[in-house]
Amino acid sequence: MKKMLVMEFNELSPSLVEQFIDEGVLPNFALLRDASITMETETDATGEALNPWVQWFDIHTGIDWDQHNIRGLNSLKDFEGKFLWDTLSEKFGLKNWICGSMNAKYSENFKGRFLPDPWCTDVKPSHNDGMLNYYKYVSQSVQSHSGAGTISQSDFAKSLFQQGVSFKTFVSLLGQLYREKVLKKDDWKRAMCLDRIQLDVFKHYYNKEQPQFCTFFSNAVAHFQHHYWSDFEPEKFGHIKDKANSDKANAIREAYKNTDYLVGELRDLVGEDTAILFTTGLSQEPYVKNERHYYHIKSDVRFFEKFNIPQNTKYKPIMAQQFYLEMPDEASAIQLEEELGHYVLDSMEYFHEGANKLFMISRNNRTLSVSCRCTKLVKNEALYFSEKSPTEKYVFSDIFYRMKEAKTGMHNPVGLYWLKSREESLQTHKNRVRPSQIHHDIVEFFT
Repeated sequence: MKKMLVMEFNELSPSLVEQFIDEGVLPNFALLRDASITMETETDATGEALNPWVQWFDIHTGIDWDQHNIRGLNSLKDFEGKFLWDTLSEKFGLKNWICGSMNAKYSENFKGRFLPDPWCTDVKPSHNDGMLNYYKYVSQSVQSHSGAGTISQSDFAKSLFQQGVSFKTFVSLLGQLYREKVLKKDDWKRAMCLDRIQLDVFKHYYNKEQPQFCTFFSNAVAHFQHHYWSDFEPEKFGHIKDKANSDKANAIREAYKNTDYLVGELRDLVGEDTAILFTTGLSQEPYVKNERHYYHIKSDVRFFEKFNIPQNTKYKPIMAQQFYLEMPDEASAIQLEEELGHYVLDSMEYFHEGANKLFMISRNNRTLSVSCRCTKLVKNEALYFSEKSPTEKYVFSDIFYRMKEAKTGMHNPVGLYWLKSREESLQTHKNRVRPSQIHHDIVEFFT
């Protein structure tokens, strides 16, 4: 029976992959490239549609971004179609192992094991054999800004061993925590620790369940590029060149080397009789336009109190500075959108463009997507107020905090698409294809 592993390494840059291969630091990528049909994807999406959770949705459903209309991360409730693994289960009876694929869910006819991405709040793991505790802790760690967690460190440690995490990986995790908490250094390396943990989990269930189709998702490189590109190539960032952090100068290179390790481990795990598809969804390039910062609420409880958010509203963190407010009905969502829209800052100096509105808000039926609009450094004494009550002013820093890193990487519509297989009938796409084409190629592979 045919088998396939899809390596989903979010937003890797084609130019950096080639640069690091040439430097000799990505030997496993080099071997995979040289044994593969190498192609590229390109989307015509722009703005909010040029986000990874949209492009991965294209890949996983075979539907283009302008047809499915999914724009938000963790906004799957209104989608009633099938994902790739649902089709493979129903059409071919395949067993799947979906490990962290972004912005995805599974149907009742799905066969296999499913671990949601850590930003998901509406989809649970398909099995509750310790995986739920593991998933909840990883999720609350990735979304550390969202408030107090619900899973203790002891429960998480227990779940690690239940999910097959090796003693070696566990020790390396303890070493990372020691460097962070005691030595006060290397906190940026934590994302790579998550990759190693997730790899062990993937190996454990791959060996246990022997799936015919599986995916493995990693976001570490994307995270590093978004925040550390100016440290890696400061000469490209004239406006913040003098602010480059020498400690993080090799962060991006280290993230690629860590991903290369994943490639080698995954390749050896599945063996030569399994096709390997590697794709990035999209990619990144340096963001050199200006110095752009992000702000997030310190506490959802404090936020609800200060802005009179109804208590029956559900708060759901998304990624970075964004979060959802899910209302009981559309009428209350419209009312809250109007109320939040009245809030402004006391100066235009905190914004790169547009008005001095405090929030960026979009609404989908009864759910609001909300984020702070400030993109420049905000003074400690900055005030905000509602235009309906301009004399009642509040201190911005009481509610919001500036997130650690500035934006240094931006999305690019071109992605990598490599396919290693013994199947002679596989089609080579000479021109760039839309990301959704990958879905159709995988179905064709199993046909």
